[in-house]
Amino acid sequence: MTNGRISDQLRYMTVRILTSSNQTTDWTGAGTGFLYYFTKDEKTAPLLVTNKHVVDGAAIIGLNFHVTSDNNETPLPGSGRLISFAANQVPIVHHPDPNVDLAAIAIAPIHEHAINKEGWQPFIKCLDKTHLPTAQMMADFGSLEDIVMVGYPTGIVDAVNNFPIVRRGITSTPYMADYQGKQEFLADIPVYGGSSGSPIFVINEGSYSTANALVMGTRFALIGVLYAGHTETIKGQIVAEPVPTNLTPVAKVTHIINLGLCIKSALIEDLAAQIPGW
Repeated sequence: MTNGRISDQLRYMTVRILTSSNQTTDWTGAGTGFLYYFTKDEKTAPLLVTNKHVVDGAAIIGLNFHVTSDNNETPLPGSGRLISFAANQVPIVHHPDPNVDLAAIAIAPIHEHAINKEGWQPFIKCLDKTHLPTAQMMADFGSLEDIVMVGYPTGIVDAVNNFPIVRRGITSTPYMADYQGKQEFLADIPVYGGSSGSPIFVINEGSYSTANALVMGTRFALIGVLYAGHTETIKGQIVAEPVPTNLTPVAKVTHIINLGLCIKSALIEDLAAQIPGW
C-alpha cells in the first residue's frame, strides 16, 4: 500500500465499475469494487471483488484506475484512466453459493492489456487475507463498532482526482452474531445505488477500546462487503433488496431507510477456489 495513514490509503483500494447492458460505452450501471490479492501455493492473483448483481447482465465493463509510472510504487495525481472491455473477455468468478452475492473480476489480463496495448500502467495496491479480522480482533469487537464504507454512491466520484466517497456508520447488529442466520451483519450507514460492492472497514487511528481496556495504536480490518439495502414501501413494508446499479433515475414509491446488508469478509476467500488457471 501507499505510505501514510491508513485513512489516506483507502482512496486507492477501490475502483469504480461502470457497466453497459449493450455493446456500447453508453454506461447504464455503476457499482464499486475493491482490489484484493488471492494466494494459493505461493502464487498470487489480483482480482477486483464486487457483487454478482453489479456485473451480471453486463455486456461491456469499464474500470477507472489510478495510473503509475514508477513500477507501481506511487500513483500519479489526476483523474486516472478508464479501460473498457467485453465482459466475456476477462474471467469473472462467482461465489459458489448462489445466496452469497460476491463476484470478482480478474485484473491480470486487464493490467497486461493496459501496459502492452495502451502504453500505461494501472496502479494496483490490493487488500489481502491479512487485512481480514483475526479471531482475537473479532472477540474484542463490541455490539456497536464504528465503521467506514468506501465506494461510489449513485456513481459519484471525485473525477478530477479519481477518489471514492468515504462514509461513516455503525454496526447495527453484533458482528459475532450471524444476522438472520447468514454470515452477514447489518450496518447503519447511508446506502444508495452505486454502493454495491463497497468494502466495509473497522479503522481506528490513535486509540480504540476493547471490552477490557483502551488501547493506544491503530486497528484496521476489512470486515464486510455491502450488497443490499432496506427500503420501505408505500404500504409501510420493510423490504431488503440488492442495492441498485442503474445510473438512470427510476421512479419508485419507496424510500431508503439506510440499513445496509453486509456479507462478512471471511466469505471473500471462498472465491480463491473459483479462479481459473492458477
